Amino acid sequence: LTSQHPYAEVFIGRPHVWTVDLNNREEVEDAVKAILNQKIEPYMPYEFTCEGMLQRINAFIEKQDFCHGQVMWPPLSTLQVKLAEPGQSCKQVCQENQLICEPSFFQHLNKEKDLLKYGVICQSSELYKDILVPSFHPKSKHCVFQGDLLLFSCAGAHPTHQRICPCRDFIKGQVALCKDCL
Repeated sequence: LTSQHPYAEVFIGRPHVWTVDLNNREEVEDAVKAILNQKIEPYMPYEFTCEGMLQRINAFIEKQDFCHGQVMWPPLSTLQVKLAEPGQSCKQVCQENQLICEPSFFQHLNKEKDLLKYGVICQSSELYKDILVPSFHPKSKHCVFQGDLLLFSCAGAHPTHQRICPCRDFIKGQVALCKDCL
C-alpha cells in the first residue's frame, strides 16, 4: 500500500493527486511548491458523477440474472490471465498491464485443468487455505490451489511462487465495468 487512497493514486494521479513519502521532508516540500505553482482545472472522475453511477446500475441490472442459472458477471470472456513474479501481487501485475484484478474469476483458475488452458503445467499440486494462492512454483512446477473459496485475494504476494492472476480490462473513468460490459 503506497497511499491512503489507492484508487485516487492509480486512476486519477497527478496533477490532482500527489503521493509523497511523508518521512522525506525534501520530497514533501518539493511537492507543495509544485502544487502551488501549477494551474489546474477541477476534475471529477466520471464514475463519481450521477451519470456514471446510473451507467453502472443500468449495466448491473441489465446484465445480471439471479433467476436463471449461473450467468457470469463480468463475462468470463474478459479474463486475461497473468503470472506475477515472486513477491508481486495480482493487483500489481494487473495494474502493470493496464488491467485490474477481478476476484470473481479466481474460481476459474483453481484447478490443474483450468491452468492448462493458459500454459501452466503442474507436475504436482496441493490445496492450501491462504490469500497467496492460487500460485505456481516455476522450478518445481508445483501448483498450490485455494482450499477456502472465501480467501481469494488480489493483494497477497508469495515470496517464492508466482501468483496466477485473473485480470480484466476496464472502461477509463468507469473501473467497475469491463469494456464488453455495456
